[in-house]
Amino acid sequence: MKSCSAFFVLLWVTAAAGQPAAPAGTSIVAKSTYHKDNSHSETILDKSTNELIEATYNAAGVLVAKKHYLLNERGLPTQGHIYDGRGNLVARSQVYFDAYGRAAEMRSFNLNGQCYQQVIYEYDQATGAAKKPKVINVDPRAAPSIKPAYIDFTQNTTVPGMVTPQQQQGAVVPQQQAVPAQPQAPPKKKGFFGRLFGK
Repeated sequence: MKSCSAFFVLLWVTAAAGQPAAPAGTSIVAKSTYHKDNSHSETILDKSTNELIEATYNAAGVLVAKKHYLLNERGLPTQGHIYDGRGNLVARSQVYFDAYGRAAEMRSFNLNGQCYQQVIYEYDQATGAAKKPKVINVDPRAAPSIKPAYIDFTQNTTVPGMVTPQQQQGAVVPQQQAVPAQPQAPPKKKGFFGRLFGK
């Protein structure tokens, strides 16, 4: 699992540096990377499906990990699955982006939905250049833990411009009892006889 952070740091540096130009019409790019411990990784980028698959082999040539990521239109990973050498799913990852479409944070979750690693991406304010990512390893057994949240969009919610009678009086109530807010009518102008007789 620690190799996940190394992979994202490597992927981040590769994305920041840019990919070598491929011949026009090429939709699959493959690359082999050899590491200092005699292990190597084989990366396959399929531009037609926006997928990235990386397989890591030990010095003896045995598969030890496989990572499968979905990429956005800019070629950055958005989410992925991490498998062990036997093909068993061991973790999931999710990437969060900032308002400029840059990766802001990557979280890796175990199969119980507990976050065990965060990678924080920061950028220079003046140039916008990527800084070295910060890797934070979290013990998922520690409380509180970071878990993915689910939002239920089937529940009734207040539509903008709707106010409940209790909210008009300052009380907080569930949103299911919301009614449309009544626009206040402008005061009626007094006619000639109203002004004359004060009614």
